[in-house]
Amino acid sequence: MLENIKTMAKLANEADVDIRPHCKSHKTVEIAKQQIRFGASGITASTLKEVEMLIKGGIESITLAYPLIGEEKISSYLKLGKNIDLRSIVLDFEHAKYLNRYFSRSNPLIAYLKVDCGLKRLGIQPEETEDTIEQITELENIMIIGLLTHGGQSYSGLLPKEVVAKVEAAAVLSHKLPSLLASAGSTPTAKELLKIPGIDEIRPGNYVFYDNTMINLGVCKENECSLFVKSTILAIYKEYIVIDAGSKSLSSDSGVHGNSLLKGFGLIVEDKSLIIERLSEEHGIVTGNGINNFKVGDQLTIIPNHACAVVNLFDEMHVFDGNKLFDSYKIRGRGH
Repeated sequence: MLENIKTMAKLANEADVDIRPHCKSHKTVEIAKQQIRFGASGITASTLKEVEMLIKGGIESITLAYPLIGEEKISSYLKLGKNIDLRSIVLDFEHAKYLNRYFSRSNPLIAYLKVDCGLKRLGIQPEETEDTIEQITELENIMIIGLLTHGGQSYSGLLPKEVVAKVEAAAVLSHKLPSLLASAGSTPTAKELLKIPGIDEIRPGNYVFYDNTMINLGVCKENECSLFVKSTILAIYKEYIVIDAGSKSLSSDSGVHGNSLLKGFGLIVEDKSLIIERLSEEHGIVTGNGINNFKVGDQLTIIPNHACAVVNLFDEMHVFDGNKLFDSYKIRGRGH
Protein backbone atom coordinates (compact mmCIF):
# COMPACT_ATOMS: atom_id res chain seq x y z
CA MET A 1 0.00 0.00 0.00
CA LEU A 2 2.73 2.46 0.96
CA GLU A 3 4.61 1.64 -2.23
CA ASN A 4 1.49 2.43 -4.26
CA ILE A 5 1.09 5.76 -2.45
CA LYS A 6 4.76 6.67 -2.86
CA THR A 7 4.91 5.65 -6.53
CA MET A 8 1.91 7.75 -7.57
CA ALA A 9 3.14 10.72 -5.52
CA LYS A 10 6.61 10.46 -7.09
CA LEU A 11 5.21 10.37 -10.62
CA ALA A 12 2.97 13.38 -9.93
CA ASN A 13 5.86 15.31 -8.42
CA GLU A 14 8.08 14.57 -11.41
CA ALA A 15 5.32 15.82 -13.73
CA ASP A 16 4.82 18.94 -11.57
CA VAL A 17 1.16 18.02 -11.08
CA ASP A 18 -0.67 18.13 -7.75
CA ILE A 19 -2.17 14.92 -6.47
CA ARG A 20 -5.36 15.28 -4.43
CA PRO A 21 -6.28 11.61 -3.95
CA HIS A 22 -9.78 10.36 -3.30
CA CYS A 23 -10.36 8.92 0.18
CA LYS A 24 -13.58 7.14 -0.82
CA SER A 25 -11.45 4.09 -1.56
CA HIS A 26 -9.97 3.71 1.93
CA LYS A 27 -12.15 5.94 4.17
CA THR A 28 -9.46 6.11 6.87
CA VAL A 29 -7.58 8.99 8.48
CA GLU A 30 -4.38 6.95 8.71
CA ILE A 31 -4.10 6.35 4.96
CA ALA A 32 -5.06 9.96 4.18
CA LYS A 33 -2.22 11.13 6.42
CA GLN A 34 0.21 8.87 4.57
CA GLN A 35 -0.96 10.39 1.28
CA ILE A 36 -0.31 13.89 2.66
CA ARG A 37 3.04 12.76 4.10
CA PHE A 38 4.21 11.68 0.64
CA GLY A 39 3.17 14.86 -1.11
CA ALA A 40 -0.58 15.10 -1.67
CA SER A 41 -1.73 18.73 -1.82
CA GLY A 42 -5.01 17.78 -0.16
CA ILE A 43 -7.59 15.00 -0.07
CA THR A 44 -10.75 14.48 -2.12
CA ALA A 45 -13.93 13.14 -0.48
CA SER A 46 -17.34 11.92 -1.63
CA THR A 47 -19.39 12.42 1.53
CA LEU A 48 -19.67 14.88 4.38
CA LYS A 49 -18.90 12.01 6.74
CA GLU A 50 -15.55 11.59 5.00
CA VAL A 51 -14.98 15.36 5.20
CA GLU A 52 -15.69 15.34 8.93
CA MET A 53 -13.35 12.38 9.43
CA LEU A 54 -10.56 14.13 7.54
CA ILE A 55 -10.96 17.39 9.47
CA LYS A 56 -10.86 15.56 12.81
CA GLY A 57 -7.70 13.85 11.56
CA GLY A 58 -6.01 17.19 10.88
CA ILE A 59 -6.32 17.34 7.08
CA GLU A 60 -6.52 21.02 6.16
CA SER A 61 -7.34 21.03 2.45
CA ILE A 62 -10.29 18.97 1.22
CA THR A 63 -12.39 18.78 -1.94
CA LEU A 64 -15.92 17.43 -1.63
CA ALA A 65 -16.28 16.13 -5.19
CA TYR A 66 -19.99 15.49 -4.84
CA PRO A 67 -22.82 17.99 -5.39
CA LEU A 68 -24.26 19.82 -2.40
CA ILE A 69 -28.05 19.50 -2.47
CA GLY A 70 -30.36 19.99 0.52
CA GLU A 71 -30.34 22.49 3.38
CA GLU A 72 -29.13 19.99 5.98
CA LYS A 73 -26.07 19.02 3.95
CA ILE A 74 -25.28 22.61 3.04
CA SER A 75 -25.56 23.66 6.68
CA SER A 76 -23.17 20.87 7.69
CA TYR A 77 -20.76 21.87 4.93
CA LEU A 78 -20.74 25.49 6.12
CA LYS A 79 -19.94 24.42 9.68
CA LEU A 80 -17.22 22.02 8.60
CA GLY A 81 -15.53 24.55 6.35
CA LYS A 82 -15.08 27.36 8.85
CA ASN A 83 -11.38 26.88 9.56
CA ILE A 84 -9.99 24.88 6.64
CA ASP A 85 -9.62 25.01 2.85
CA LEU A 86 -12.85 23.23 1.89
CA ARG A 87 -13.95 23.11 -1.75
CA SER A 88 -16.83 21.49 -3.58
CA ILE A 89 -18.25 21.25 -7.09
CA VAL A 90 -20.91 23.04 -9.12
CA LEU A 91 -22.76 21.03 -11.75
CA ASP A 92 -24.08 23.85 -13.94
CA PHE A 93 -25.54 27.36 -13.74
CA GLU A 94 -28.82 26.20 -12.21
CA HIS A 95 -26.97 24.36 -9.46
CA ALA A 96 -24.80 27.43 -8.90
CA LYS A 97 -27.90 29.63 -8.55
CA TYR A 98 -29.35 27.17 -6.05
CA LEU A 99 -26.17 27.24 -3.95
CA ASN A 100 -25.63 30.98 -4.24
CA ARG A 101 -28.39 31.77 -1.72
CA TYR A 102 -26.73 29.69 1.02
CA PHE A 103 -23.32 31.39 0.84
CA SER A 104 -22.17 35.01 1.10
CA ARG A 105 -19.55 37.43 -0.19
CA SER A 106 -17.56 37.02 3.00
CA ASN A 107 -17.93 33.24 2.87
CA PRO A 108 -18.34 32.21 -0.79
CA LEU A 109 -18.53 28.67 -2.07
CA ILE A 110 -15.11 27.77 -3.49
CA ALA A 111 -15.81 25.26 -6.22
CA TYR A 112 -14.79 23.47 -9.37
CA LEU A 113 -17.20 23.40 -12.30
CA LYS A 114 -17.95 19.77 -13.15
CA VAL A 115 -17.43 18.84 -16.80
CA ASP A 116 -18.66 15.57 -18.32
CA CYS A 117 -15.96 13.81 -20.35
CA GLY A 118 -18.17 11.04 -21.69
CA LEU A 119 -19.21 9.14 -18.56
CA LYS A 120 -22.70 10.66 -19.02
CA ARG A 121 -23.29 11.11 -15.31
CA LEU A 122 -22.90 14.67 -14.02
CA GLY A 123 -21.59 17.94 -15.40
CA ILE A 124 -21.82 20.26 -18.36
CA GLN A 125 -20.54 19.43 -21.82
CA PRO A 126 -17.05 20.83 -22.54
CA GLU A 127 -18.33 23.24 -25.19
CA GLU A 128 -20.66 24.81 -22.59
CA THR A 129 -17.76 25.78 -20.32
CA GLU A 130 -17.19 29.39 -21.33
CA ASP A 131 -20.86 30.39 -21.33
CA THR A 132 -21.45 28.64 -17.99
CA ILE A 133 -18.43 30.34 -16.38
CA GLU A 134 -19.66 33.70 -17.67
CA GLN A 135 -23.10 33.09 -16.13
CA ILE A 136 -21.71 31.93 -12.79
CA THR A 137 -19.43 34.97 -12.62
CA GLU A 138 -22.57 37.09 -12.17
CA LEU A 139 -23.36 35.25 -8.92
CA GLU A 140 -21.83 37.03 -5.94
CA ASN A 141 -21.34 34.04 -3.66
CA ILE A 142 -19.81 31.42 -5.95
CA MET A 143 -16.08 31.38 -6.75
CA ILE A 144 -15.02 28.94 -9.48
CA ILE A 145 -11.36 27.96 -9.15
CA GLY A 146 -11.17 25.23 -11.75
CA LEU A 147 -12.73 22.61 -14.01
CA LEU A 148 -13.11 19.04 -12.76
CA THR A 149 -13.83 15.83 -14.62
CA HIS A 150 -13.72 12.09 -13.99
CA GLY A 151 -13.09 9.48 -16.67
CA GLY A 152 -15.03 6.73 -14.94
CA GLN A 153 -15.67 5.04 -18.27
CA SER A 154 -12.05 3.87 -18.09
CA TYR A 155 -13.21 1.16 -15.65
CA SER A 156 -15.34 -0.49 -18.30
CA GLY A 157 -12.40 -1.65 -20.39
CA LEU A 158 -14.25 -0.71 -23.57
CA LEU A 159 -11.62 1.92 -24.43
CA PRO A 160 -7.88 1.92 -23.72
CA LYS A 161 -6.96 3.99 -20.66
CA GLU A 162 -4.70 6.13 -22.86
CA VAL A 163 -7.69 7.12 -25.00
CA VAL A 164 -9.90 7.94 -22.00
CA ALA A 165 -7.09 10.04 -20.48
CA LYS A 166 -6.93 12.15 -23.64
CA VAL A 167 -10.72 12.59 -23.58
CA GLU A 168 -10.56 13.60 -19.90
CA ALA A 169 -7.82 16.11 -20.57
CA ALA A 170 -9.64 17.59 -23.55
CA ALA A 171 -12.79 18.05 -21.47
CA VAL A 172 -11.05 20.36 -18.99
CA LEU A 173 -8.44 21.93 -21.28
CA SER A 174 -10.22 22.65 -24.56
CA HIS A 175 -12.31 25.55 -23.21
CA LYS A 176 -10.46 26.39 -19.99
CA LEU A 177 -9.67 29.96 -18.99
CA PRO A 178 -5.98 30.45 -18.07
CA SER A 179 -6.84 31.35 -14.46
CA LEU A 180 -8.64 28.06 -13.77
CA LEU A 181 -7.21 24.79 -12.54
CA ALA A 182 -7.64 21.61 -14.59
CA SER A 183 -8.49 18.66 -12.33
CA ALA A 184 -8.98 15.17 -13.73
CA GLY A 185 -8.40 11.59 -12.92
CA SER A 186 -9.36 8.06 -12.18
CA THR A 187 -6.96 5.32 -11.15
CA PRO A 188 -6.83 3.78 -14.66
CA THR A 189 -6.03 7.13 -16.30
CA ALA A 190 -3.99 8.91 -13.60
CA LYS A 191 -0.53 8.01 -14.86
CA GLU A 192 -1.53 8.77 -18.46
CA LEU A 193 -2.85 12.20 -17.46
CA LEU A 194 0.54 13.07 -15.97
CA LYS A 195 1.96 12.92 -19.51
CA ILE A 196 -0.47 15.55 -20.84
CA PRO A 197 0.58 19.23 -20.57
CA GLY A 198 -1.91 21.50 -18.84
CA ILE A 199 -3.29 19.12 -16.23
CA ASP A 200 -2.85 20.73 -12.81
CA GLU A 201 -4.27 18.06 -10.53
CA ILE A 202 -5.09 14.34 -10.51
CA ARG A 203 -7.52 12.62 -8.12
CA PRO A 204 -7.01 8.83 -8.18
CA GLY A 205 -8.42 6.82 -5.27
CA ASN A 206 -8.32 3.09 -5.92
CA TYR A 207 -4.55 3.11 -6.52
CA VAL A 208 -3.76 2.72 -2.80
CA PHE A 209 -5.15 -0.83 -2.96
CA TYR A 210 -5.82 -1.66 -6.60
CA ASP A 211 -8.12 -4.69 -7.13
CA ASN A 212 -9.19 -7.40 -9.54
CA THR A 213 -10.69 -4.83 -11.92
CA MET A 214 -7.36 -3.00 -12.12
CA ILE A 215 -5.52 -6.27 -12.78
CA ASN A 216 -7.88 -7.11 -15.65
CA LEU A 217 -7.53 -3.61 -17.12
CA GLY A 218 -3.75 -3.94 -17.09
CA VAL A 219 -3.41 -1.00 -14.69
CA CYS A 220 -1.51 -3.02 -12.09
CA LYS A 221 0.03 -6.40 -11.43
CA GLU A 222 -1.36 -8.80 -8.86
CA ASN A 223 1.57 -8.18 -6.51
CA GLU A 224 0.66 -4.48 -6.37
CA CYS A 225 -2.75 -5.24 -4.85
CA SER A 226 -2.87 -4.53 -1.12
CA LEU A 227 -6.46 -5.14 -0.04
CA PHE A 228 -7.62 -8.68 0.66
CA VAL A 229 -10.66 -10.37 2.16
CA LYS A 230 -9.87 -13.47 4.22
CA SER A 231 -12.61 -16.10 3.97
CA THR A 232 -13.04 -19.51 5.59
CA ILE A 233 -14.29 -22.64 3.81
CA LEU A 234 -17.54 -23.77 5.44
CA ALA A 235 -18.33 -26.88 3.38
CA ILE A 236 -17.05 -28.86 0.42
CA TYR A 237 -19.36 -30.64 -2.02
CA LYS A 238 -18.80 -32.57 -5.23
CA GLU A 239 -19.15 -29.58 -7.55
CA TYR A 240 -18.50 -26.58 -5.33
CA ILE A 241 -17.28 -25.26 -2.01
CA VAL A 242 -19.03 -22.77 0.25
CA ILE A 243 -17.14 -19.90 1.88
CA ASP A 244 -18.22 -17.43 4.56
CA ALA A 245 -17.80 -14.37 2.32
CA GLY A 246 -20.97 -13.28 0.55
CA SER A 247 -22.26 -10.02 -0.86
CA LYS A 248 -21.92 -8.37 2.57
CA SER A 249 -18.17 -8.99 2.40
CA LEU A 250 -17.25 -8.94 -1.29
CA SER A 251 -20.09 -6.69 -2.56
CA SER A 252 -22.13 -7.85 -5.52
CA ASP A 253 -19.95 -5.80 -7.88
CA SER A 254 -19.05 -8.02 -10.81
CA GLY A 255 -17.80 -5.18 -12.99
CA VAL A 256 -17.58 -1.41 -12.61
CA HIS A 257 -19.25 0.78 -15.26
CA GLY A 258 -20.10 -2.17 -17.47
CA ASN A 259 -16.78 -4.02 -17.20
CA SER A 260 -17.29 -7.50 -18.64
CA LEU A 261 -13.69 -8.70 -18.28
CA LEU A 262 -14.20 -10.18 -14.83
CA LYS A 263 -15.27 -13.71 -13.98
CA GLY A 264 -16.93 -14.14 -10.62
CA PHE A 265 -16.78 -11.92 -7.56
CA GLY A 266 -13.08 -11.76 -6.75
CA LEU A 267 -9.72 -13.39 -7.43
CA ILE A 268 -8.71 -16.27 -5.12
CA VAL A 269 -4.97 -15.96 -4.60
CA GLU A 270 -4.38 -19.60 -3.58
CA ASP A 271 -5.86 -20.92 -6.82
CA LYS A 272 -6.66 -18.40 -9.53
CA SER A 273 -8.54 -21.01 -11.58
CA LEU A 274 -11.30 -21.10 -8.98
CA ILE A 275 -14.34 -18.93 -9.63
CA ILE A 276 -16.51 -17.29 -6.97
CA GLU A 277 -19.54 -18.05 -9.08
CA ARG A 278 -22.39 -16.65 -7.01
CA LEU A 279 -23.09 -14.90 -3.75
CA SER A 280 -25.85 -14.73 -1.19
CA GLU A 281 -25.57 -12.32 1.71
CA GLU A 282 -23.32 -14.45 3.94
CA HIS A 283 -22.18 -17.22 1.58
CA GLY A 284 -20.05 -17.53 -1.52
CA ILE A 285 -20.19 -20.48 -3.93
CA VAL A 286 -16.81 -21.38 -5.42
CA THR A 287 -16.37 -23.71 -8.39
CA GLY A 288 -13.42 -25.09 -10.31
CA ASN A 289 -11.25 -28.15 -10.77
CA GLY A 290 -9.13 -27.35 -7.74
CA ILE A 291 -11.81 -27.41 -5.06
CA ASN A 292 -10.69 -30.83 -3.80
CA ASN A 293 -7.28 -29.43 -2.91
CA PHE A 294 -8.85 -27.68 0.09
CA LYS A 295 -10.51 -28.79 3.31
CA VAL A 296 -13.14 -27.35 5.63
CA GLY A 297 -11.62 -24.62 7.80
CA ASP A 298 -8.99 -23.56 5.25
CA GLN A 299 -8.77 -19.84 4.63
CA LEU A 300 -8.83 -18.29 1.18
CA THR A 301 -7.31 -14.92 0.31
CA ILE A 302 -9.51 -12.92 -2.05
CA ILE A 303 -8.61 -9.83 -4.07
CA PRO A 304 -11.99 -8.10 -4.45
CA ASN A 305 -13.32 -6.95 -7.79
CA HIS A 306 -13.89 -3.43 -6.46
CA ALA A 307 -11.83 -2.44 -3.43
CA CYS A 308 -13.74 0.81 -2.79
CA ALA A 309 -17.09 -0.96 -2.41
CA VAL A 310 -15.63 -3.65 -0.15
CA VAL A 311 -13.98 -1.20 2.25
CA ASN A 312 -17.36 0.43 2.84
CA LEU A 313 -18.73 -2.90 4.11
CA PHE A 314 -16.34 -3.20 7.06
CA ASP A 315 -15.74 -1.32 10.31
CA GLU A 316 -12.03 -2.02 10.48
CA MET A 317 -9.10 -3.14 8.35
CA HIS A 318 -6.08 -5.04 9.66
CA VAL A 319 -2.75 -3.80 8.34
CA PHE A 320 0.11 -6.26 7.82
CA ASP A 321 3.82 -5.76 7.21
CA GLY A 322 4.55 -9.01 5.43
CA ASN A 323 2.93 -11.67 7.58
CA LYS A 324 3.09 -9.59 10.76
CA LEU A 325 0.07 -7.66 12.01
CA PHE A 326 1.23 -4.06 12.05
CA ASP A 327 -1.88 -2.05 12.96
CA SER A 328 -5.66 -1.83 12.67
CA TYR A 329 -7.43 1.13 11.09
CA LYS A 330 -10.99 2.10 11.90
CA ILE A 331 -12.93 2.77 8.71
CA ARG A 332 -14.40 5.98 10.10
CA GLY A 333 -15.63 7.34 6.79
CA ARG A 334 -17.92 4.46 5.85
CA GLY A 335 -21.61 5.13 5.31
CA HIS A 336 -23.05 8.59 4.73
